[in-house]
Amino acid sequence: MAMENDALIGQQIGAYYVQSKLGEGGMARVYKAYHARLRREVAIKVILSQIAQQADFRVRFEREAQLVASLQHPNIVAVYDFGDFGSQTYLVMQYVGGGTLRDKLRGGHALDPRQATMYAVQMGKALHHAHMRGIVHRDVKPQNMLVSSSDPNQLLLSDFGIAKLYDSRHEPTLLNIAGNTTAQDPSLTSFDQIVGTAEYMSPEQVNGEPVDARTDVYALGVVLFQMLTGEAPFHSTTVQGLLFQHVHTPPRPLREVNPYVSNTLAYIVAKAMAKAPAARFQSAEEMAQALEAANANATYRLPPSQPLNPAFQGAPPADSLTAPSLNRPSLYGQPSQVNIPGVASAYGPQPAFGDTPAYGSSARITHPSGAGMIAPPVRRPARRQPISYIITAVVLLLALALILAKTGILPIFNNNSNPSSNIAQAFTENFQNNDRNWTIGTLNNLTASINNNQYALQIRNATNGQTYFPHPAIGTLPDKFTLTVKIEETQVDQNPSFYGLAFRESQNASGGVSSYALAIYPNGTFAVLKFDPNASNGFIPLGQSSQAFSAIKTGSSQWNELKVVVNGSSFSFYVNGTPLPGTNAPDTSYSGGQLALLVSGTNAAFAANQVTLTTP
Repeated sequence: MAMENDALIGQQIGAYYVQSKLGEGGMARVYKAYHARLRREVAIKVILSQIAQQADFRVRFEREAQLVASLQHPNIVAVYDFGDFGSQTYLVMQYVGGGTLRDKLRGGHALDPRQATMYAVQMGKALHHAHMRGIVHRDVKPQNMLVSSSDPNQLLLSDFGIAKLYDSRHEPTLLNIAGNTTAQDPSLTSFDQIVGTAEYMSPEQVNGEPVDARTDVYALGVVLFQMLTGEAPFHSTTVQGLLFQHVHTPPRPLREVNPYVSNTLAYIVAKAMAKAPAARFQSAEEMAQALEAANANATYRLPPSQPLNPAFQGAPPADSLTAPSLNRPSLYGQPSQVNIPGVASAYGPQPAFGDTPAYGSSARITHPSGAGMIAPPVRRPARRQPISYIITAVVLLLALALILAKTGILPIFNNNSNPSSNIAQAFTENFQNNDRNWTIGTLNNLTASINNNQYALQIRNATNGQTYFPHPAIGTLPDKFTLTVKIEETQVDQNPSFYGLAFRESQNASGGVSSYALAIYPNGTFAVLKFDPNASNGFIPLGQSSQAFSAIKTGSSQWNELKVVVNGSSFSFYVNGTPLPGTNAPDTSYSGGQLALLVSGTNAAFAANQVTLTTP
């Protein structure tokens, strides 16, 4: 339907005057509108009638709209209002007038790796904000990433919860073997086939399995692959072909497509796109922190002993691990002027990004060294197979997949698989390597490294003392567990310092930490703390000693074994096998989260040589 013939243009929908049509998809039309009383431009998403007329849609729509409207994050499009207009249902959102990320990628254009990393970090933080509130996006793609018209360095994620809202089956994903696609975009699946976008769908979505935060991590990995290369990792003329590849075909190594991308970024993309959820980053925040560490324009650097671009041999590179969770500097830097005259950015100084030429162009990348990359080796052109061979091979593979699916051997079209859990499993860590992705590197006065079977943590010149929560990437803590940490203070601080263990640790969008912790002080006293971003000094004491406790070893290089036994809201603490008195006050504020070590000081050093998690 032509824009000028749209019946809604010029109409009043509630308090909103519809000005123009912005776009249309398989589920809704989007219009630009104006709220006269508030003098504010908005975007209105009007749900197509065939979807809005589903049984119980109105109830689900209201529930999801209220939930999504609760998200408040600088990289999430705000939801202002929702309602009905005659027989139509609509959602009112923040108007973002800078176009979409998809517009930037049209024609095979890739982004400068630094800009791609910056955008992916913002999207990871936005997704984590939603995940912490129980919302999985389900349809992460460049079309849903909007560029701010006032700041081209700011990207906003839209359509949270929309995929779930439109899915009358809720969790299962069903494939229509007929292969019909929408007229607007062959990569988009129509409503009666599958909910989502085939180019970005995770294997568990394709298989009809339950989804969680790692589903969005996979899709963000696909988007990052596309930003860095100018093309999606999988290509097919049919929806079935794309979905089959997501489940069974490894993506082409990123550096084969764009040799200018660093090994570290290639590793991060590969990990995010792992077929098994358990092999991916276990949270969008973890992926964002890995990207931040890898970004050549980050506000911190790794210590000289840590190579910036280690050879990718299937193991995590030293600069791809997570950063401390508390007292970190702003993710995007302080407000400053970017290289765009007259445009102030909240995302720090960024290089001037021009349009990267499309692949195949001699002007593709004119100054590879400017991106901190090495020049690519000369590659022989790949031998191209006749197109008839390729078509025959694809047809045979699809036919085989259908036969196996019918017999139940292949789970792609079934709903009988058991997805991996994101709950942390029992382990003993002796720091022989970094298989569990502990915090590594230097950030905000803390340097973390693994050497000689010890996890060394050094705080240098931290003004007024700072607190950190270095942690592994092992998933969410269960309701019941025992955490044991053997740790010492190797350099006692002249200023107040402490160390210990933390559990149920999480971070909000503004960087505030929520956690329970056991803290040991150099004088032999202890405290059980509840870290709360809303507390006046950041934490609330739940139990503490005013005098030295005899079981605590004091002085430098004195190991203490700290243990907490958690049973729901009941906590029991021990030092060197001795129960700590007055520390069993129950608290029900936090659940889930992750485990961490706890270190704090101005100039101090600590080491841990063993961490054990046991579960019932």
